[in-house]
This record gives sequence, C-alpha cells and structure tokens, in this order.
Amino acid sequence: MKINDILNDFKPFKRRKYKGPGRLTRRLGKDFHRKKSSIKAICEGGNVFGGNTERIDRENIQPTLQRYFLELKQVFPNANINPKDFVPVGSVGKTPTSGDIDLAIDATVMFPKGIEDSYQDWNITPPQFTERFDLLKKRARASSDEQVAVKAILQLISEYVNEHAPNIHMEPKKVQPGQAYGMFPQFDTQGKNLNIGIQIDWMVGHLPWLKFSYSSVPPTEGQSQNVKGLHRTQLMLAMFNAQGYSFRHVYGVINMETKEVEASTPDEALNLLNSLYDMNISVEELGSYHKLHNAIKDHSMYKEVLNVYLKILDSSRADIPEDMQEYWIAHQKELGLTGKFIPDDSNLAQYRTIQ
Repeated sequence: MKINDILNDFKPFKRRKYKGPGRLTRRLGKDFHRKKSSIKAICEGGNVFGGNTERIDRENIQPTLQRYFLELKQVFPNANINPKDFVPVGSVGKTPTSGDIDLAIDATVMFPKGIEDSYQDWNITPPQFTERFDLLKKRARASSDEQVAVKAILQLISEYVNEHAPNIHMEPKKVQPGQAYGMFPQFDTQGKNLNIGIQIDWMVGHLPWLKFSYSSVPPTEGQSQNVKGLHRTQLMLAMFNAQGYSFRHVYGVINMETKEVEASTPDEALNLLNSLYDMNISVEELGSYHKLHNAIKDHSMYKEVLNVYLKILDSSRADIPEDMQEYWIAHQKELGLTGKFIPDDSNLAQYRTIQ
C-alpha cells in the first residue's frame, strides 16, 4: 500500500479470509508472560513519515483514534484490542496540538496468553514467526530472546497491517523492541477526513514504566516554552549516561559495565538517580524538565551532563531548550553540534551546519 493511499477518503473495510495457524513449541512466550517486560529502546522515534503528516488539533485526537481502533480491530478480529488499554503518553492532549500520538500498552495485556499463544491472534503463522525470530536473532546476538521475539512480532504485525488495512500504514523497518510506528488519516469532530496523516506509535512494555518514561509536563509561564516530554526524558537519559548507565525508554536502567538492569520501576529509577547525584528530588521533580534541570545545575558533573544532553538532542527532531541555547552556541564547535534537526523557527536555525 502506498503512503498516499491512506490520505484518500476513508474506505469501508473489507475483511480478508485468514486460515488460522498451528502451534509453535517455543517457550519464549511463556517466559515473557511470567516476567515483567525486558524490552529496550534506545531513543524516541520522532517523525518517520516526513511530509505526509501534520500536527493534530487536540479536539481531533479522539475522533481520529476512534476510527483508528475500529479499523485495527477489523484487521485483527481475534487480537486483544481494547482502546482503553492503549494509554496516551507524552504530551498527547496536554497542548493545543500534538506532533504525533504515542500509545503505551502493557505487553502482558497485548499478549495475554504469552507470545507463544498470542501471536496467532495477530494473524501470524508459526513458520512466519520462527523464520523472523531466527533472522533477527542472528543480527542481534546481544539482545535477549524476549526482546527479539517482541521485535519479530511487531514487524510481522506492521507488515500485515500494510497488506490488509485500507488506511493504516506502518513502517516495519523502523520497528524496535517494544516500539512500532504507524500513520493514519486525521479526522475532525464531524467525522471528516482531513486528508493529512498523523503518526501513531505503539510503546509495548511494562505500563507503569512506560508512563514514567514518556511523562510530559507542559511548561508554565516564565519557563522555556519550547520544551516537551522528549526534553525531560533525554535529560534524564544524559544524567544516567554520564554516570555509566543506559536509560531504556521501554525497559529500565542498565549498568553499562555489568549489563545488569538496576532500575525497572519509577521508584527504583528515582532512588538510583538520587544516589548517583547525591540529590533528594521527588517523582514530581523528576517528571519535569525544568525542575530536573534546576536540580542538576549546581552539581560538579553539570557540564558533562549538559554536553551529553546536547549531543543527544543534536540527533533528535527537537529544538534546544531556550535556557540552554547560549551554552549551545558557545560550545557548538567543541561538541560538533550540527543543528541538523533544529526547526526552522528556532533561534538556533541560523547556526545549522548541515541543512
């Protein structure tokens, strides 16, 4: 299905016949269902559909999602798809417009019987799953079987959607363990197709962690107004990184030396960060870019954290927070900052070295 096809008028769904598969004997799904998800993702996806999408008005989010889930349930009539289980995270609905719609779902809800007994509900056959799992496993030897299994099933779901859904388009090649990216036409409150897409992404993992990881607190008056959830999360990522830890959006916090997971819940992440920086911040402060930034400003490692943070943002489709822009200009050459993804209306657009 071509991308432009989904921007045409909404088509009535025509169900295709599907012959149910047999049963796979792997124990991956049972192990996955017994434990909290250990899926990982290194970075937030950003917009992967380019000029085919636009920001969506807050009032159009609900009617768009209603149509989206209706079609998704028609494509996968046997899957456990309940719109209430897909929780909007990030800045969705908190600002007048949103650049995309991030939906978090607990892996044990999406695959209630474990992967082994659930993937067939998503119209995936045993040979398809086995072949894809083996292929991905060869390419990602450092990943756990659970991570590879979830990536395999999300890729196959994405491919099936592209073959059978009249209006949803997904990007199988962009799939990460626990993350899948899709696009769907925007609809207004009157049910009119606006003939432009909105990116709708899935985050699959342990729901409490996902809600914490993608938390977004809108700025208040007097604070930098060009920040969003990504800025807070990536600042937290930079703080862990500077201390030898890796923050995984869908997974937890890993000690990069031992490769062990040292935090997989919000409280554990908070306690670890407080311990590393000798701070005493609250969960509320950890959820806000501005409060987290203020908490680290006087620390001896502040400059190191800031350098890591700006390098991360240099590869993200986001502006640099206003309260860091002077530092960005002063250290652009030293840090090798290109500004490639800085928006055109940014104060720093004139400093871009790569267009």
